Amino acid sequence: MTLHQIKETIEIDSVTTDSDGNAYMQKRINLRDGFVHQLMQVDFFEDAIPFIRGGAVDRPNMEIVISAYPSIPTLMNFQENTPVYVYRYPAAGDDSVLFKACGDMVENTFTDFHQFPSPQIASQSFDRFYSNHVYINLHLMGIPDTEYGNICLSFLMLLNDTRVPVLEAGVGILAERHNAMCAELMSNGHMVTRATLQGNVFPMWRFGGIRPEHTFLPTSAGSYFLPIATRDEEAMQTTAGIRSVVADARSMSAYDAAFGARFPDWILFCTNSIVNV
Repeated sequence: MTLHQIKETIEIDSVTTDSDGNAYMQKRINLRDGFVHQLMQVDFFEDAIPFIRGGAVDRPNMEIVISAYPSIPTLMNFQENTPVYVYRYPAAGDDSVLFKACGDMVENTFTDFHQFPSPQIASQSFDRFYSNHVYINLHLMGIPDTEYGNICLSFLMLLNDTRVPVLEAGVGILAERHNAMCAELMSNGHMVTRATLQGNVFPMWRFGGIRPEHTFLPTSAGSYFLPIATRDEEAMQTTAGIRSVVADARSMSAYDAAFGARFPDWILFCTNSIVNV
């Protein structure tokens, strides 16, 4: 176990955005092989006031991401209102992101940054990674085909390096490479209503009684133990049949209705202690 402090800077005198208003900057820091690196502390500092263009309506924004592999821009927007900023980095909660900060760049003053984890938590972080490098990624969003400049940022990272077996290091690197292939478009939440929440939390109140104990069709037991006759050949599955099974698996049963003939794999019940299903 070895504590390893890294101090690094990114200093760019001039950068020009592309036709979408984006400019990406990156720096790689090499680490030792065969170690698990625990990112214990992260801090960054803006050393100079950036040169920006535009007024209050089209001020540029900046993203900073520290990751084990290069952070890949997604198809999601950073800002939906005018001006629209596109191709942002993955969310801070993504497994590939070790640290993220977003800043609103204002003329003649330092950038107002918001970071994840917060400064309090970032000073006692427990993120671990196995790759022998770490990347600092910068994303500037502004007016298309416009020059910005005087970007100067300093970074401090405290790593706790511990040697691990070759197998553990290899599997860890494979997992991090997989996580680096971020989803370009995420939608992982769903809307609920007050009535739905009440029904999920208090189903007995909603239906005014207990759920029937017998929720399985009694005729399905035979088809489970004897899906085909003893002298018959097994029928081949068809595309329509597979689609029907998948559709049944995705369909929800009514609250007080039987599950049906197909048994879910998580159901266990006994029939007079003779057989277990």
